[in-house]
Amino acid sequence: MSLLASMILLIASDAAAQTDLASVTEPNPKAMSQKEIREFNAKLSREHPFYIRCVKSDETGSIARKTFSCRTNQQWKLAHDTGNQNARGTVESMTSKATVTN
Repeated sequence: MSLLASMILLIASDAAAQTDLASVTEPNPKAMSQKEIREFNAKLSREHPFYIRCVKSDETGSIARKTFSCRTNQQWKLAHDTGNQNARGTVESMTSKATVTN
């Protein structure tokens, strides 16, 4: 019986969390500090479109300097899709449409 009660509480709390996530507005990760990003992400699941992911990359011409790029999952997906579409368009425009094989 207690297992059933705990399952009901778990489902109810998950539903309440989902309604709270619907009221979250899209943040501007570039204007936020790392501390603010961690606090914001604590309220969201990793799959949420507004969850902020930061990527560290080496700065060109420097051995020690790093560059951080922070974006929401939605912004990362848009950048990924745009980059793939641009690459696909470049390949298609560089490929000859009339290929003759012997």
